[in-house]
Amino acid sequence: MQKVFIQKSTHLFSGFTLVELLVVISIISVLASVIFTSLQGVRDKARAAKAASDGDAFKKAVEFYHDQMGFWPPDTGRGDDPGLVKTLPWRPDNPSFSLPLPACAPGPEYCPSGWNQLVQQKWSGPYLQSWPLTPWGGLYDYNYWPQGATRYPDLLQSGQPCVIPPGIYIGIQGDRNNENRISESMERYLLDQKIDSDGCLDGEAQLILMRL
Repeated sequence: MQKVFIQKSTHLFSGFTLVELLVVISIISVLASVIFTSLQGVRDKARAAKAASDGDAFKKAVEFYHDQMGFWPPDTGRGDDPGLVKTLPWRPDNPSFSLPLPACAPGPEYCPSGWNQLVQQKWSGPYLQSWPLTPWGGLYDYNYWPQGATRYPDLLQSGQPCVIPPGIYIGIQGDRNNENRISESMERYLLDQKIDSDGCLDGEAQLILMRL
C-alpha cells in the first residue's frame, strides 16, 4: 500500500499588538458616540414635535371651552387639568386629591364671579380626551398670564426678568419632584423653533395657546 504524506502548513499568524487594539477600540468608541449623538438628536426632535402636537390639542380644547363658557379656563397648578377633561379642575396623576378651586384673577374674559356654577351648567366636554404627560415624562402646566407678567430670571440676560406677552399658555415642566425636565440644549432648540414662546432660558418652556 502506498503511503500518502500530508505536509502540515507551518503558516504563522501574528496577533494584534496592544497599540493596534487601542486604536481599534478608540475608533469603535468614536463611531458609537457619533451614532448615539445622532439618535439622541432624532429622539429630541421627535419629542419636540410631540410637544408641539400636544400644544395644538390644548389650543383646540381651550377654544372649545371658551366658545361654550364665554371665558377662559382658570389658571391651575402644575399637572392640573383646569376643566378640559372633567368639568371642574382636578389632578390627573392623583384623582383622589382634593384640589381647591382656583381663585379668579383680573383679565379679559377670565374667571368671572360664580364661574364654577356656570361651568357645571354649560360644560359639555371632554374637550380633551386625556391629560398627557410631557414627552420628557414631566407635567404640563396650564397658565393664564395677564398683562405685565414676568417669569423667572432669564439666564440669557444675566438674571434680568423676562416679561411674557399676555395670553393662555401650556408650560412644559418637570414632574412633582422637579425631575424629567427638558435639558438646556432642548430648551434652546424649542426657543429656536419658536415652540417655546416665553423667550426665557429657565428650565422649562411655555407654548402659546392664545394671545390676549
